[in-house]
Amino acid sequence: MKNLSSILTQGFNANKINPLWYLAIGVVTMTLTHMTFSIEVMAWVSSVPFLIYLSLTLGWKSRLTFILAFVLAWTLVVTKIISDPIPFVLAFLYSIPISLFHLPGYLIWSKFKNQKYALFLFPAIMVIMEWIQYTFTPLASWEVAAYTMHDNVSLIQTVSLFGLAGLSFLVYWVNVSITNIIVKRQVSISTFQLPLIVLVLLIAFGSIRYDMSKANGTHTITVAAVGTDSEASGLPLPTKERTEQTKTTLFKRTRTAAEGGAKLISWNEAAMFIKPEDENERIYSIKDLATELNITLVASYVTPISQSPLKYENKYQFIDSSGNITHTYLKHQPVPGEPAVQGKSPLKVADVKGIKVGAAICYDYDFPYLAKGYGKLGADMVILPSSDWRGIDPVHTEMAAFRAVEHGHSVLRSTRFGLSAAITPYGEMVSQMSSFDNNDKIMYSQLPTKGVTTLYSVIQDSFIYLCIGFLLLFIVVMVRSNKSKSTIQPY
Repeated sequence: MKNLSSILTQGFNANKINPLWYLAIGVVTMTLTHMTFSIEVMAWVSSVPFLIYLSLTLGWKSRLTFILAFVLAWTLVVTKIISDPIPFVLAFLYSIPISLFHLPGYLIWSKFKNQKYALFLFPAIMVIMEWIQYTFTPLASWEVAAYTMHDNVSLIQTVSLFGLAGLSFLVYWVNVSITNIIVKRQVSISTFQLPLIVLVLLIAFGSIRYDMSKANGTHTITVAAVGTDSEASGLPLPTKERTEQTKTTLFKRTRTAAEGGAKLISWNEAAMFIKPEDENERIYSIKDLATELNITLVASYVTPISQSPLKYENKYQFIDSSGNITHTYLKHQPVPGEPAVQGKSPLKVADVKGIKVGAAICYDYDFPYLAKGYGKLGADMVILPSSDWRGIDPVHTEMAAFRAVEHGHSVLRSTRFGLSAAITPYGEMVSQMSSFDNNDKIMYSQLPTKGVTTLYSVIQDSFIYLCIGFLLLFIVVMVRSNKSKSTIQPY
């Protein structure tokens, strides 16, 4: 171990470098880690420069400097997703609150970094704060560390065990371990061997789990994502002529998809704008279409209910092959600033040829609690009409794969202005179609008819509660230790 320690730390002394350089490097590594144009491997070291800076500096001025650099880093991250029609100011509306959720982990760790078991303090606080963000705020699960592994199908399998928290914990644990090796210039079991062993074991588990999913055949159903030509996203509302043209093309593509063998078809989010006075007539025509084609159709559309101010219902009708509406769903989690009526109805699954199928709309599935709800209902598949923009394409679709793996159900994400994908319960995108490509806007795929049971679907957020328990225990130990020191009288 001593030889290994000298090899890893020989010739490098963190104290010889101006701490401000660590802040600058941290801004770069953080920017390269998250969102679009990300480099996966950077996730394992992205926090290291910031943690080194906090280890080498003291005082409120250094902490204020760190906070400003940290907010800058997240602003640059969010700026990467800003593209038409999203205004630049949105970068600050997201980056500042996201920074505030991440800061406690860094600042608290810097205060107690030399205490026993402080190595686990940083990842524990970080995953707790992430959980608070995606459970109790409208920011959803954006910028969660686990998503940095979106291209690694083996590590994605980890969320089937402990959810987003387990994978995020591993990422943060590796970062703080590397920091300790660099700053303290020594290697220990907890900073090197243990996280390395856990990482290797999880990669092995993921690889075996994914490969085993291919080892045996499974029953599948032909599904299709049908795209719209509608580009409407606000005022002015589309004209009657434009709406009719969109409807005609959409129906034609739906017929083509059914003729191609699709038994379950999903439109994009906001596939049509339907005025309230025309809604019943449109619904009848959609029901007739489903009956004629003998398909199950998730027909997503928007109904404006006022124009000053703009307010609308962002919804879908879940229509079975007999033309019956099994349920109507309004978007449960509108994007902050989206003038949509929030849906509050209980989640439902419909039986489609023996398959339990649920559905949500776009941003809804950035909230793990919604997938958890469908997991409790035993959903085998979840349909996800969606609408993105260039800046979050294809990251937003890749995030949906984590929901699939967490609760072991397939996901059909039919996306306007982005990537449509058919995702298996193991996070594999068996079909993809970009709306930016020159294509017929019809994506076919075969998806399993049955979901799989995952450990996470059974234990739920137990890993989070374990982290909370560790944090409380750490606080108790610190309080008792301080009391013991204060009672010692000098001779």
